[in-house]
Amino acid sequence: MPNPILPFCRLLRTGAWALALAFALQPTAMAADWGINPDTPKSTFEDFHKDFAAAVYPYAEHGAKPLGLVGFEVYVDASYNHGFGDDVGPGLPIYGSLPGGILSLARVGVRKGLPLGFDVEATYGRAVGSDLNIVSGTVQWALLEGGVATPALAFRLTGSKSTGVSYYSLRQLGAEAILSKGFAMLTPYVGAGMVRSESRFRFVSGRDVTSTEPILFGGVTISALIPKINIEVQKGRGFQATVKVGFGL
Repeated sequence: MPNPILPFCRLLRTGAWALALAFALQPTAMAADWGINPDTPKSTFEDFHKDFAAAVYPYAEHGAKPLGLVGFEVYVDASYNHGFGDDVGPGLPIYGSLPGGILSLARVGVRKGLPLGFDVEATYGRAVGSDLNIVSGTVQWALLEGGVATPALAFRLTGSKSTGVSYYSLRQLGAEAILSKGFAMLTPYVGAGMVRSESRFRFVSGRDVTSTEPILFGGVTISALIPKINIEVQKGRGFQATVKVGFGL
């Protein structure tokens, strides 16, 4: 019997190379560090915190149906948030620049099915135009696995933290519910949850921020071809979109 771990390892390696290539293709001029403007009022830091925390949160990007014991997925994705350009620049809490005024997070992830309707997931991403990375872990449990005439319902718990820069750190805990229904090659889904986020602006006293905010998201997974393609719209403080390309069973 073929070893089921071998294709999983090959796909993980493929995903890692795809993300590495995406980072390598970033223009050098856009790789400059961001920094903190210590003269910005705390209310402006609070706005940045809420916008950034919602933008980099690891949204589901898949339906509620569990992968199953032999199922797995390796993927790369990229988010698009145009309105975030108002939070980074001269006179704002974070100085620097964003490519085209857009915050984009490039991410690679691995999701693996376990018994009893559980899935586990790990992701690594980078905010394009900075050295700020986001590392996340997720556990999902399907209360209803769904069928021909019934939807699937699942609950997710997520944890994230930032790495890569000394002046700023972000920690997040999230809880969500996801409802989805498969139709041949399409699986539409919706989800909602709450996210607790903590930002620390180091070297600037009195600027740390903690918040608990609702999130909404919805999307569709297209399974007509290999790889699978997922398109998701997300609502935190504002709207953004994410496109994911995944491989697996």
